[in-house]
Amino acid sequence: MSLKAFHVFFIVISFLFSTYFGGWCFSQYSSTGSPWMLVAAFGSFVVASALSLYLLWFLKKYKKIGFLALLGWLLMRPETSLACSVCLGDPNSPMVKSVNAGVWFLLAVISTVLVGFGSLFLFWRKRAIQTQF
Repeated sequence: MSLKAFHVFFIVISFLFSTYFGGWCFSQYSSTGSPWMLVAAFGSFVVASALSLYLLWFLKKYKKIGFLALLGWLLMRPETSLACSVCLGDPNSPMVKSVNAGVWFLLAVISTVLVGFGSLFLFWRKRAIQTQF
């Protein structure tokens, strides 16, 4: 698999995860009424929209990628998207609550690392601009 095909694959998977997470947050909002779930759902749908626009731009830029074959391969494997027994269990059980807490913790860790990288790049940019003059 080429780097371009992997990039398309990664964008499609990110779009699917973001859309699924937005739907899950919206269903949690409708059952619990928590405003944070509505904010998370809205943010996830915004990210999914941005990813779809980026995918269209990327495919326009690199027209020679056989993305239809890749998309067909993704759609022919629906068993990979089935939920595990933990997700289908009782939503009030301690196991499901701990899995949800683990998901939120991992999202916080990933967000912190991404913000750290972004800050590092902005610091390098500012430093490079200062040293030019």
